[in-house]
Amino acid sequence: MKTLALFALGVTAMAVLPSCVVEPLPPPPPGRVVTADVGYYSTLPVGYAGPTYYYGNRYYYGGRYDVGRYLYRGRYYDNRYYHRGRYYYGGAYRTPGASVHIRRY
Repeated sequence: MKTLALFALGVTAMAVLPSCVVEPLPPPPPGRVVTADVGYYSTLPVGYAGPTYYYGNRYYYGGRYDVGRYLYRGRYYDNRYYHRGRYYYGGAYRTPGASVHIRRY
């Protein structure tokens, strides 16, 4: 009798209490690119949301953007971008939602 009462209590609790199953996260919106890789684009894909560095008609991604005062080939630059073992000077850093601004030296 005691076992039957405990069983009934367990069934009642399962019906009343919310489920403990964790729902998976929804997929990212279409058109978004999520990457941790290093590379470049000639033109940005539609909906690309990552930061890029625009230099030499290419959009580089996955590198490191440094802000400071850097002397390169006799000129000073306010920023540089490190990408695959090479520094780029004089380009424009673009974060998601910002427009590209190119400084000419």
